[in-house]
Amino acid sequence: MAKLLFLQNIDYEFLGPMYISSMVKSAGHDCRIAIGQTLNDVRREIERYQPNLVGFSLMSGSHRWAIRLANHIKTEYGIPNILGGAHPTFFPQVIEEQGIDMVLRGEGEESVLELLNRMDKHERLTDIQNIWFKNGQVYKNDVRALRRDLDEYPFPDRTLYDGLHGKLDRSVRNVITSRGCPWHCSFCFEDAMREMYAGKGKYVRIRAIDSVIEECIDLKRTTDVRTIYFADDVFGMSKKWLYEFLPRYKREVGIPFICLVRADIVASDREYAFHLAEGGCTSVFFGVESGNEGLRNKVLVKQLTNKQIEEAARNLHDARIPFRTYNILALPGETLDDAFSTVEININIKTDYPWCSVFSPFPGTALTQYAIDEGYLDRDFDPDELTRSFFTESKLNAVSAQKLQNLQKFFQTAVLWPRTYPVIKKLINLPPNIFFTLWFGFIYFLVYLKSERRGFWKTLRFGLKHYKHVLAKE
Repeated sequence: MAKLLFLQNIDYEFLGPMYISSMVKSAGHDCRIAIGQTLNDVRREIERYQPNLVGFSLMSGSHRWAIRLANHIKTEYGIPNILGGAHPTFFPQVIEEQGIDMVLRGEGEESVLELLNRMDKHERLTDIQNIWFKNGQVYKNDVRALRRDLDEYPFPDRTLYDGLHGKLDRSVRNVITSRGCPWHCSFCFEDAMREMYAGKGKYVRIRAIDSVIEECIDLKRTTDVRTIYFADDVFGMSKKWLYEFLPRYKREVGIPFICLVRADIVASDREYAFHLAEGGCTSVFFGVESGNEGLRNKVLVKQLTNKQIEEAARNLHDARIPFRTYNILALPGETLDDAFSTVEININIKTDYPWCSVFSPFPGTALTQYAIDEGYLDRDFDPDELTRSFFTESKLNAVSAQKLQNLQKFFQTAVLWPRTYPVIKKLINLPPNIFFTLWFGFIYFLVYLKSERRGFWKTLRFGLKHYKHVLAKE
């Protein structure tokens, strides 16, 4: 039996490690997770568990922490490591860092299982699909074919994060009903992932209704879940699937749920929002990204009109479903007037839970390449310059960068209390400062709390412990 120890630096339940844990456990291996910032934080668990492998699931920005910790563990204990998640998938060159042994690209369940099987049998590790392996040289293996039937995977291992009990509001639990997205937004990793898997099978896959219902019932039976978050890239892409699923979910599960949708889908059928409401939906999230339609569709390739956004908002308001919108400021080529239009469209549609980030040039996305090609980002831009938070500062070469950063700090305030908007337009001319950041953190906490139906005290403790992931540059 091989033992895998996941390490992360935030108290949060991620589906990726849970899916991998259930997969390797089903084959007789073991998997645990430890949470901490430094080696001292996780030392006791390492010495008690004595894992054969430590793993990290990473977004760009948190990779420097993982590299440091993996190096410390390798130096002191000689335990090999593997980095997975979005950052190593699209920037596999991270394997060249000293002390890094392997990177996992793409979907990881089968590859990690094969890796543990081989480690258990002391077999060669250099030719496992999806994994780049370093041993004197780097073995760059292609990805394996996508598994067509997602329901062949065991349900995610919900016990993996039981150590967080009492530290985190676990009344909201994530479930996915699909993998992949058919749209081509330039700021998203999906196109790069789709290209990486070209010829490797159907990219967008939707689970069987029976399987999703069974997982939700099991979740209801074994946990204290009060809200399910359907964490698909887009929930309900197939109306036929959705309209069959929702009555069964309401009847057999009956737990309130929240989900991420596309505004054009909501706008295309007035009944869509009402079906969601009748099924138990208490909140939806969708992307606006920019109030400038040309920027949204020509640069971001969102394929979404202002009219569709407005119609979707009307349908959701009529169905009494509050909604969160996702927005991005400091985009390549964005002017201050463009940014103001993003605030204003959110005011006009009466967004209940506005959310806004500063554009972060993640490696592997078309928008990052566009920013480089157009001179908004230096050609020698290093992903190591990315901060752990996409709420702090712009990395682009732009005249209005500081004003756009400031506007992001007051975005939620302006949308929720439009009378403050004229004052905010003046405030953003001041230099960025700690007071703007602290105000943003306070409003962000309130909006997050309400939009995701989280408990106040546990979420407050979580926020105070992990505020740097939202507010800090490093």
